[in-house]
Amino acid sequence: MKTIKLAFLTLSILASAFNMNAQDPVNPRKDPNKTWKRHSSANKKWADGALNKNSDSGQYLSSAYFQDRRAKKWTAGLMAGTSLFYGDADKKQLGFDIAPFVKYSISQTLALRAEYNFATLKGQRDYQNPTLFKDNFKFKSNVQDWNIQMHFTLGNISFLRPLRKTQMYTFVGIGQGSFKSKADFIDQRLFLGDYYLTSYFGQGTNNPNLGKAVTEKYEGRHMIVPIGLGFKHYLSKKFDLGVEYRHTWLRSDDIDVYNTAIWQNRWWDSYGFLRASLGYKFGAKNPQHYDWLSPVESIYDQMADVKKKTDCLGKDDDNDHVSNCFDQENDTPDSCMVYGNGMAVDTDRDGIPDCKDKEITEYGATVDENGVAVDSDGDGVSDFRDRELNSSPGALVDRNGIEIKLCCNCDNVMFPAITITKNCLTNETKMILYQVADKMKQCPDKKIVINGPAGKSSKYNASGNTKCMDEIIKFLNEKFGISRDRIITNYSGGTEQKNTIEIKIQ
Repeated sequence: MKTIKLAFLTLSILASAFNMNAQDPVNPRKDPNKTWKRHSSANKKWADGALNKNSDSGQYLSSAYFQDRRAKKWTAGLMAGTSLFYGDADKKQLGFDIAPFVKYSISQTLALRAEYNFATLKGQRDYQNPTLFKDNFKFKSNVQDWNIQMHFTLGNISFLRPLRKTQMYTFVGIGQGSFKSKADFIDQRLFLGDYYLTSYFGQGTNNPNLGKAVTEKYEGRHMIVPIGLGFKHYLSKKFDLGVEYRHTWLRSDDIDVYNTAIWQNRWWDSYGFLRASLGYKFGAKNPQHYDWLSPVESIYDQMADVKKKTDCLGKDDDNDHVSNCFDQENDTPDSCMVYGNGMAVDTDRDGIPDCKDKEITEYGATVDENGVAVDSDGDGVSDFRDRELNSSPGALVDRNGIEIKLCCNCDNVMFPAITITKNCLTNETKMILYQVADKMKQCPDKKIVINGPAGKSSKYNASGNTKCMDEIIKFLNEKFGISRDRIITNYSGGTEQKNTIEIKIQ
């Protein structure tokens, strides 16, 4: 048992040495700016695996544990090659071996493999021990053995390099073999018996077949212990190609039909297979297989992801007090208030942040580059609420932008007289002028006449009258949009009242 453990330890050390290269052990990637893939069929890792569990193997998800339950686990195939026998017939002759097999991967490194072998073993010798008489010994054995093995993949456990397309593996197992052997030779045994030394040196019954060609047979079943080492290469998503050597130990010396208990004779026979294999991978829709997933690769990816998140937590490029790790708008102006995700506050959600928005509008309103609601017809109602987008210029509209059309008499309309004072545009005067403007909008084809006082005091108050009438004209024009060509002025007549101005529609 200690010998087996020592052998496994030696193989593990050799495998680690085989996997080493000059890369940085902390970061196994040759170029960190490029996506690192194990082989051509590898899928994207974190994103696709998180969104579509059937598209990724899952070993990169935070929920994955020990084994990847969505990758392929099964491999079935065929091995074929030559056989070698190690026994008393020590001149090597090549036989053949054909073995179907099936393998189930428990994890990325451990699998169980079962195989059934159909093989022939051959051997010969020239001289018989201990007499050294030439006996031309030849034998052939038809073998059928089945066994189950623990299969260890060594090529995907390196901490020093990424997974490659060729891997090394080792295995050990237990099983049973059925042997049917036949030997032909010239019998040089002197005496009959159990063929101990006394049979050669004068004790026992004389051998009647001495010097004759004889044939002897053996049939039996024995426990076998196969152990071996191999390499396999990734051909495609479905197939792997491999080569391996398997050595098989027996607790029997009868396979070559020669079991004489003398010191020159071997105690136990053994045999080996050198063979190639072709494996078909199946068991899941995912294109990846356990054998081609590195159990340590996800550790590197998670370490890199933690480092990336740690770095971004300490940076705030736009100085909005939200780290880059959570900032969804990393170019926010310094004057803008932001939400917890780093996006600028936009109260009316018009796409213009409040720090640049000149008007807080209704949600859904179309705005210009300054955040002001668009008003195509200039009626004071934004297009978002305007139900009549083609109102006449200067038309009186309601809150929905619909033009107000009043039916009234536009002929010979008189308005209350305006008293001339030092401050001409009093609140009372503005109310009268509002009525004038409203009537002018209702009667777009009419003009207004403004008459100044024509009494005896007109010369005394001429400058005051003129100034007040000019202020009235300017107010109607700038405040209500009444064009100058619709206003007729009479500075020196039209009213007999002292210090008053009359306005009427004509």
